[in-house]
Amino acid sequence: MSSRSSYHAYPGWPILLVILVLGAIIGGWLGELLTGLIPALKEMGRVYTMGIPRFTLDLEVLTLSFGLTLRIGLFGILGMIAAFIVYRRM
Repeated sequence: MSSRSSYHAYPGWPILLVILVLGAIIGGWLGELLTGLIPALKEMGRVYTMGIPRFTLDLEVLTLSFGLTLRIGLFGILGMIAAFIVYRRM
């Protein structure tokens, strides 16, 4: 007798990360579109910014720049949730 396990192998975490980032980007775009079309959603479309300000190190021969900014809003979070649901169905 062979027993079939109910284990479902999901794609790896790098795929999950890419899908979540794409979901946040698409959710943000849809949020901008919806808040432009429906002004009543303007408050829901508010985006919060956090991160590390841009830092530049100039060594004359080499210039290094580093900075990280995360802009997230409700529509971006909803996009990430939808992307996670898509990932779970893969």
